[in-house]
Amino acid sequence: MSTIRFNLHQGGKIRDLDVVYDDLYAIGYAGRNIEKTKAHIKELEERFGVPAPKLIPTVFQMSNMTLTKDRDIHFVSSDTCGEVEYIIITQGDKIYIGLGSDHTDRKLEGSSVPKAKQICPKPIAGDVWDYEDVKDHWDEIALASYQTVDGKEVVYQDGGVKDILPVDTILEQLHKRIGSVTRSIIYSGTVPVKDGFVFGSNFRCEMKDPILKRSIAFAYNVHIISEEER
Repeated sequence: MSTIRFNLHQGGKIRDLDVVYDDLYAIGYAGRNIEKTKAHIKELEERFGVPAPKLIPTVFQMSNMTLTKDRDIHFVSSDTCGEVEYIIITQGDKIYIGLGSDHTDRKLEGSSVPKAKQICPKPIAGDVWDYEDVKDHWDEIALASYQTVDGKEVVYQDGGVKDILPVDTILEQLHKRIGSVTRSIIYSGTVPVKDGFVFGSNFRCEMKDPILKRSIAFAYNVHIISEEER
């Protein structure tokens, strides 16, 4: 059991929301267009040696300690990068929606996707929304990410939650495979990248609700740790 505090934005007001969660999950290969998802899996296998999953979508459990609101994260590898994802937070019958980055070691993915995800911190925004407030216009919500490469920020991803399996489908899959997930934090899976993997020094992501005219955004710095012993 772990705890984390968020700022809940609801009805024009902000209040503290203390979340108690038992498990942290990441959903992989969660594109809503199954043919595009299969094509992406084939490309990863052929170009990077990433093993094809046994099931689509794939469920990865991660250590609770990988979840972080820190804005400076450190890696030995230079082949890591984030990806923007909406977050499902379950608290009993209540669901909240947040924003996170499933930061992953892309080189390690070639030998083990679970290990590649497990060794990286999972940054998350400090703000969340009540799912009931966005449920009726869910597919209107936009997702985007940006990376700073050689001092210049570039667009890395540009899409929306409509590109990812919806909340109810993800929870249904988890219930079938895991059982109860009534106190969990779940990374949804991501939208396509524009021009392949990019490895930058800063990752910034945002989620925009054009109907309620609000957004959640955050950024973090990526630092490379020397492999040399000192």
